[in-house]
Amino acid sequence: MPDQGRLTEDQVTHTIPTLSPLYPPPPWKLPGARMLRIVFETDKEPLLANLPAKLTRSSPPYAVVSIESYSDSPVGPFAMATQLIGCRAGFFIRAFALQTVVNSVPAMAALREVWGIPAKQGKVGLSVKKTKVRGSVSRDGELAAVELIGREPIAPDLCRIDPTLALRLAPSLQQDTRHDLIQLVQLDPEYNISQSYRGRGSVSFSSSSEADAWDILPSRNVISAVYCELDTELPLARFVMPY
Repeated sequence: MPDQGRLTEDQVTHTIPTLSPLYPPPPWKLPGARMLRIVFETDKEPLLANLPAKLTRSSPPYAVVSIESYSDSPVGPFAMATQLIGCRAGFFIRAFALQTVVNSVPAMAALREVWGIPAKQGKVGLSVKKTKVRGSVSRDGELAAVELIGREPIAPDLCRIDPTLALRLAPSLQQDTRHDLIQLVQLDPEYNISQSYRGRGSVSFSSSSEADAWDILPSRNVISAVYCELDTELPLARFVMPY
């Protein structure tokens, strides 16, 4: 009678490559973070074209650019910029991660493989001055620039950061099969905000390639601009569901 293997599902290593992972498993504590977040009205048609069918758009249609700098993480300092689509999952307000640029290879790998954030390697800048905060995103040239001007202190609970939805993918090795796995993942971190500000916001996009089309959601009217300093995390997923 053959001997049966003993490796059970709960013993399988958390990541690939199994012998030398680029990153530790979640959750990741992220103290001392900085975040600039600009919310703006955009066009309905490109927004719907890039929104999963299980989600619905908000009214008016809006998007978000979030520039985040993490000075302390399990993979060292990194910064990331994400373009998100404002949406609803049922009755709940959410933000769908459309595209992301990150300046660290280990962070990029973890964001894609663990949390489904559509990260690519590039440059992310966040400059904080007394009356102005500026963020920039670039990959072979600048993709987006955002600013908050005339910053004024506000109560932390006025900084609204909606839970993020992302698509976690596992590519197939079979012909004519694109993905072995597509999951819709919800991330709902805790935020402990120590300082928060608002001001006049602006968003500009440079002409981009098909691979980095940040200008696909043009800014028609800035709704809000906030900057905050906080402790947060990259948590285990709140929900995971088939696409």
